[in-house]
Amino acid sequence: MEIKQAAMNNFEEIMSFYSVMCEFLGEKNFLPDGNKGGFPSPDMVKDSISSGFQFIGVENEKIVAAYIMNHECDSAYDTVQWHIDAAPDEVVILHALRVLPDYGGRGYSKQLVEHAIRTAKGWGQKAIRLDCIVGNDVPVKVYKSFGFEYVDTVDITYADIGVPMQFKLYELLL
Repeated sequence: MEIKQAAMNNFEEIMSFYSVMCEFLGEKNFLPDGNKGGFPSPDMVKDSISSGFQFIGVENEKIVAAYIMNHECDSAYDTVQWHIDAAPDEVVILHALRVLPDYGGRGYSKQLVEHAIRTAKGWGQKAIRLDCIVGNDVPVKVYKSFGFEYVDTVDITYADIGVPMQFKLYELLL
């Protein structure tokens, strides 16, 4: 799998990729009422592409994995005691790291996390932060294997879910 920054001509395929992932994740019991869809939003993807924050994993000219890494986070992130005190522009937030189910078990999630770490270090960041909805334990194992440490659990109401849910916050110092 080749990981690269997305370009605007990838937009439609990225949105199709995330739509498939929303449908897949919507079948999991950690989300209320199944598939909420809509994450990431088209505006978030367009902004991320134009800012150089959207990354895609490509195999045989098909997007099979993706993630976004930027400085945007829910206000709940401001309510916890992080391991490092850093300005918002010194920390990146990892969003929507996904691998198509048919491509699972190939180490692609680990490749994406490795890429994100290298990229964040290249950007001179002090840390990477992220949240995982309580009950979605599969990605947590991957993040912990790279040294991400649990910080706190907070309530966040993301627009695509529509109701407050508990999310575990993690941080990796760079």
